[in-house]
This record gives sequence, C-alpha cells and structure tokens, in this order.
Amino acid sequence: MFGIAGNISGPRRVAGLLATVALLCSATVASAQMELGVIQGTVTDEEGRPLAGVTFRIRDLERGREFVFKSDKNGRFYRRGLPAVAYEIAVEQEGYQPIRDRIQVSAGIDKRYDFKLAKASPEGSEEFVRGVDAFNRGDMQAAMQAFEAALAKAPDAPEVRVNLALVLLRLARPDEAIAQLEKAAAQAPDQARILFQLGGAYVEARENEKAIDALERGLARQPDLADPLAYEATVTLGAVYFATGQNERAIERFQQALGVRSEAPAPKLGLAKCAFSKGDVDQALRYFKDVAASAPGTPEAAEAEAFIKEIEKKKGPDPSPAVGSRA
Repeated sequence: MFGIAGNISGPRRVAGLLATVALLCSATVASAQMELGVIQGTVTDEEGRPLAGVTFRIRDLERGREFVFKSDKNGRFYRRGLPAVAYEIAVEQEGYQPIRDRIQVSAGIDKRYDFKLAKASPEGSEEFVRGVDAFNRGDMQAAMQAFEAALAKAPDAPEVRVNLALVLLRLARPDEAIAQLEKAAAQAPDQARILFQLGGAYVEARENEKAIDALERGLARQPDLADPLAYEATVTLGAVYFATGQNERAIERFQQALGVRSEAPAPKLGLAKCAFSKGDVDQALRYFKDVAASAPGTPEAAEAEAFIKEIEKKKGPDPSPAVGSRA
C-alpha cells in the first residue's frame, strides 16, 4: 500500500517482497503405477495462513504437456498420475508474487512441496519509493518526476496524487496541486487526511470558501482532535473563519483546539486576534501577553509581541502617578 511522504500523515514505505518457497521433500513408496509419480503439499501466505484456490501450472519440459490444478480451502494440493519427468512449475494467485521454479517427479514416489506466497507490490511502487526518497532529500524536481511516473502506472492510487500535490506546492504550482488533491479526494471521499491537505492547498491559493468546505468535511469524518492532522485542521479552520470575518465561528474552533492543547500558542493567538477585532482590547492584550510569555522564540510569540507594542503605543503611557510623585 502507498503511504504519504514527509510531514503528512506519516509516510509508510512500499516494499516489494520476494516470494520464497520451502521445498520439503519426503519420499514414500507409491502403491501403484511405478512409472508415475505424485506431488502434494500446502501453500500459505507469509503469516502461515492457508491460501485457497491457488493455481498450479506444471509443464512437462520434454513433451510440453501442461497440468493445471488448484489448492483446496485448507491450502492443500494433490496431483497424482504424473509422468516421471522434469517440470516447470508456476504457483499463481491474484495479489501475490508468483513462484516459478523447476521440480522433478520420480516414479513411485510421493513428493511434498510447501510453498509460501508473498504479497505482490502494487504497480508504481518502485517509482513511488524513489519519489519519497527524493522528497526527503529536498530534490523536488526528481520527486515530481518519480511521482508522475508512479501515477502513470497507478492512476487510481490517491496516495500518489497527494504526494505529487505536496511536491507541486513546494514548487509553487498550487493550481496543479489542487487539481491532484481534488482527484484524490474524489477517489477516496472518506479519507479525512486528504480533505485536510486539500483544505490547506485552498488556503495557500486564497480560496477561503473552498478551504472552509474541505476542512469542515474532513473534520466531520475525523472529529477527534487527538489526531494531529485533525488538530491542525481545526486551528487552520479557525484562522480561515477569522480571515473571512466570521469571528464567532473562529472563536469556536480556536477554543476547541485550546481544549485539547491548553498551552498551544496558535489557538491562543487566534483568540487574541478575535478579541482585538471585536474591540475587546484588554482581553486581546491578556492573550497576546500569555502567548509571548509561554512560547518565547516562536513565530506566534513574535507576532504577539508586535501586537502588544502596537496596542500599548495606541493606549499611551499609564496615566496613574508614579510612586513617590506629588499628586
């Protein structure tokens, strides 16, 4: 399965697992037709679970004759009456790496083969891994080319589109990024993380109404703010509501975020701006000072300090007399 690179939902690595086969051979004397042989055994997945309906194709290398049979519900297979010659065998099941090998059938002998099938890698996985590596190295051009190649092989994989969109945003191509994210959201409409990414892209493109819609839909699917992406989406949604003059909705979202992370500077800064916008300067000043004191060195603290200076400049010096002065 594809994952998401970089700082998104936590990318997962796509691995192409090689099929392995353990050939456990045992010999017992067959009771009939000594010129013929028998093969039997089991086929399982990597966890040892039996696989039903696996197709076995064995081809006589001398005459070209082919025999086809399948495993039963317990993953067992059995084929008798085979000429005692060398065979080319293929073990195949949709969604798994096929096994291709050669076996020898001996007259009067039952031979046992136990096969283990590994999950097949999805189309485009090699290109996807290259894209993730290039993204993490900061080579956005190489990442874009790799993700585009992966997308050509796996056009129905929304994760590939999301990663390509992230690269396009880094390359300052927001319209193309949004187009990819819109397609990804259409392919996986229930995945909140894709809607969060789409909402963020709309914010960068200053399409605020579309950003609100995408973020609200994402939070409807993942309302638990213990999820980091849902938390960030809530703070972003509050900021978008504030930018569009919807103070009460902004306050609601900032308070939700603050209820989960009481010391986080971003929702406090958002509440300070809302209070200032409503004319409650004293409340705004308290929030700004809290941000500056509790999160020094952060961008939020720097912004809060700028507001504090501006507010105090407009308010002027404290009119109360200094200690020791004459009234």
